[in-house]
Amino acid sequence: MGIILASSSPRRKKILQKLGYNFQIQVPNIDENNFNNLNPIDYVIDVSMRKGLKVHQRYPNDYILSGDTIIEFENQIIGKPKSNLDAIKTLKLLSGKHHFVISALSLTYLENQITIFDSTKVSFKSLNDNSIQNYIKNFNVMDKAGSYNVEDAKEYFIKNIDGCYNNIVGFPEQKFLISKIKSVLDKI
Repeated sequence: MGIILASSSPRRKKILQKLGYNFQIQVPNIDENNFNNLNPIDYVIDVSMRKGLKVHQRYPNDYILSGDTIIEFENQIIGKPKSNLDAIKTLKLLSGKHHFVISALSLTYLENQITIFDSTKVSFKSLNDNSIQNYIKNFNVMDKAGSYNVEDAKEYFIKNIDGCYNNIVGFPEQKFLISKIKSVLDKI
C-alpha cells in the first residue's frame, strides 16, 4: 500500500514532494471531452475523479491522488490549446480581463473517493500581439490550460492573483492542507 500520483504534471509532483510525501507516478489516459456538458466546476471534479478511478483499476490496494486544472472564463471551460493558433486566440481572449483557474484534487482508495477543488481569480494585463507571439515562441504552452504557465507568465501577462497561487499551478494546496485527503495520506 502506497501513494500513486495519477498525473503527468511536473508541478503537482514538485508540490507533493515539497509536502513530504513519497509516491510513484502513473499517468492516466482518459478522454477529457465534456460529453455531459458539465459546468466548469463539475467538469474539473469529474475529470479528476475519473483519472483517479482509471489508475485505481490497475492499483486497487494503493492510494491514488489525481487532479485536473481548467480555466473558466465567462462560464466557459478553456483547456489546453490544440495548436499555437489556438493558444494565440486564447491569450487574446483573456487579455485585459480576469478569469478563474479551477483545480480539483481527488483521492481514490479502497471503496472511497474524496475530492476537493479551489478557484483562483487571475487578472491579465492588456496584451499586444508581439508579447503573445514572443511568449508562445519561448515557452511550451501546449500542455497548459489557458495556454499559459503561471510561473513563466507572471512577468508577461499577470496583473493580479486573488487566491491560492499553487491552485493555478494545479494543486489546491490551501484546501488540501485542511482536507480529509491530507488526513488520510498522513496515516499511510
